[in-house]
Amino acid sequence: MTVRVCDVTFSDWVSLPMEGKYSDTFIFRISSQACLPPFVYGPLLRRIAAKIRYKRPCASLWVQIDAPGQWFGVAVQNVLRGMNLPFIVTQEGETPTYARFSLPPVLSYSRLPDPPAVDVKLPGITADELRCLQALGRMIKGLPDEIASLTNLPESTVEIALTSLQEKRMVEYKIGTRILRNRSLPAQPDLISMWHLKPRGLSIALRSWGVSKGIDFKARQERHQGQIGYGHRHIARSWPAWLKAALPQAEIWAGWNEVRIPGTSVIPDGLAWGNLLGHEVLFWLEVGDDHKSRMKIMNTTRARLAAALKYCEGAGMWLVYAQLSTPWVHDAVAEACCGLPEWAAVELGNHRRFGELPVIEWGRVTKN
Repeated sequence: MTVRVCDVTFSDWVSLPMEGKYSDTFIFRISSQACLPPFVYGPLLRRIAAKIRYKRPCASLWVQIDAPGQWFGVAVQNVLRGMNLPFIVTQEGETPTYARFSLPPVLSYSRLPDPPAVDVKLPGITADELRCLQALGRMIKGLPDEIASLTNLPESTVEIALTSLQEKRMVEYKIGTRILRNRSLPAQPDLISMWHLKPRGLSIALRSWGVSKGIDFKARQERHQGQIGYGHRHIARSWPAWLKAALPQAEIWAGWNEVRIPGTSVIPDGLAWGNLLGHEVLFWLEVGDDHKSRMKIMNTTRARLAAALKYCEGAGMWLVYAQLSTPWVHDAVAEACCGLPEWAAVELGNHRRFGELPVIEWGRVTKN
């Protein structure tokens, strides 16, 4: 049941009995399949918390995660650290306890009245259509195979869904204009036609993520938007599908591209998350670099790999670090990847051979 406080909505509300008293706990649900990386929820939830903190002095936040593994929920919890509102992050089905909240929740002696309920219904769209809207809500515009890769749906299913959404005037297939960092420059058309999200489609995507009207959520968008429509970005967006083709023994649960990871200035071209041989793994992708000198490639690789290793070690994750490029770039990258731990592997693949990667050997660099 969706509830509203001021102009902010929540998935639900509950008054939890704790310490002989009652909490005032608002529920926010997050699915790992909603086409957003966990890190982007930090700014959104902080803005929501600021809205309810003074209206409901006893308020606390319960973030419920629907995800197949543990990492996604832990990543959401980490980006919320320091928030000035008691919160708890649990997997779906878990019951929170008083001691697990980030701060001791303010409790009342009697159960508080329910906040007003609101009727929030997504208009006549299927689950597959919603997933496409969510993907485009982050991508801004893209091709069917890119959307299929990032939604974990078959491309034929995506094409049917996009056609239906176009009939409902939620998306549009067209040649748009490039997104330029310098907005004073004259407009430039995209190189190819792509699917674009229309305002009505974006509104539905935002509502599906729990974003209330008037809440800024630009953090959801891909970085470096000027690369959209070029081969580099296409490979990055295809990373989850590439992994599924190359590693049939792995489960690829979700993937994103151009994600800023908290605590580091490095932005991987692609990031996927899944299970490989019983381990939760982050699959980190870098594309190209053939325009750089050998020394620059080696220095850049050392910085990227160090950031990836540091993050995965802190998160308790295994790491597959992949570079898709040309053979001479692979040689420079391999020289820079020294002293790998036993929970990490470096894969050097050809950027022109979709769905191909060398055999993974933990603690080693392999190339095809």
